[in-house]
Amino acid sequence: MKKLENIPKKEIFSVPDGYFDTLPGKIQARISKETPAREQGFVFRYKLQYVLPVVVLLAAGIYWFASSNQTNDPETLLASVQTEALMAYLSESDLTTEDILETIDFNTSDLDAIESEVYELNLDALPLEDGIDDDINPEDI
Repeated sequence: MKKLENIPKKEIFSVPDGYFDTLPGKIQARISKETPAREQGFVFRYKLQYVLPVVVLLAAGIYWFASSNQTNDPETLLASVQTEALMAYLSESDLTTEDILETIDFNTSDLDAIESEVYELNLDALPLEDGIDDDINPEDI
């Protein structure tokens, strides 16, 4: 193994005469020059660095809040549709009343509510005698 002392020393690089005498002046001249600062790009980069994540988090929060308030159950969605719009849709579609009644399972409270809506006859409001027409001829029946 070679030792460092045994390796011959050669001058590979050459330095011009007086180079080190003028070097401190050249360095001082470069330092003293005013270079235009690129502060606009610097500030803009830091604005994006801090503002962009805040904007993304804000948008994600608004989306999450808006989607959490909406209920997707069919009863709520159907209740939000106006009756006139439903009637117009059903009249324009090929569905028949029998088709609709076959697909729906009604419980007794639903049937009672439908019956009270359809057959809204208030017989107690009118006396029975006032409801009979005396001009009816039994022979016409």
